[in-house]
Parts: sequence; C-alpha cells; structure tokens
Amino acid sequence: MKRIFIIIIAALLLFSGCKAGNRSLGISEEVISDTEILKMKITEVSGEQIALEIMNESKCEIGYGEHYSVEFKKDGEWHVLSPKNEASFIEVAYILEEESSCTWGDKMSRIYGKLPEGEYRLVKHFSIYENGGAEVENIALAAQFAIG
Repeated sequence: MKRIFIIIIAALLLFSGCKAGNRSLGISEEVISDTEILKMKITEVSGEQIALEIMNESKCEIGYGEHYSVEFKKDGEWHVLSPKNEASFIEVAYILEEESSCTWGDKMSRIYGKLPEGEYRLVKHFSIYENGGAEVENIALAAQFAIG
C-alpha cells in the first residue's frame, strides 16, 4: 500500500509540469534506452497511437503508471513535445513482478494530436523496489520511433 501511495504522489508531481502548445525547444531530461534489468520495446506505432512491451528482467518489482511524455529530435538533441491538449492520465500504479513482461499502449493523438513525420521517443518513469518493498531507484526509460 505504501508503494502505491508513493507512486501516486510521484505521478501527481509529474503532472504539474504539463503545458499547452505544440512544440517546445526545452532540452529533455536525462533518460536511458535500456538497463540490464528493464527494457521497453515498441510493438506498434503510428502518428496517432503507440504500444510497447515492458520487460522486467530482474529479481525486483518495478512500478510504473500511465503517464508518459513524447520527445522529438532536432539538430541532434532531444526536445520535449508540448501537448496540444491538456494531458490527463488515469492515476493508477502498476507493479511488474520480477522476471515478467507486459504490454502497454495509448492513443497519443488525444494529447499530442497526430504526429508529423520525424524522429521521436516515448519516455516513461519507473520505480525499482527491493524484495522488502523499499524503493531503490527511479529511472526514466526511452524507446525511439520514427513517423514517416
């Protein structure tokens, strides 16, 4: 229960930075593509929706929610894509058990509109928990994709 409460609080903090608009030229935060224990693989993508597989290859539980962001590449750097519509996500916390995987997806067009041609990446935040339930680490994981 304590883990779920912590994840919900973290999700609320993430939502406070959402802005309306189209593209932002703010440089994105530090994110990684894969870790030894956690991987994301895009299984479906279009200008309007995305689906991915999340793989926990560790002996720890990994928590995550519905929230994500999309970034675009310009001049060799990643920039945060500002939502066209106010971003709203269901405030739910998922726990991915040790050595398991799941699928996740969303209709990106509800937040960003239809994405034009370009190079993008989806960023999701994860919390890694020890066997006793204590949070050990937070990471931002990215999966790249192209439109067009």
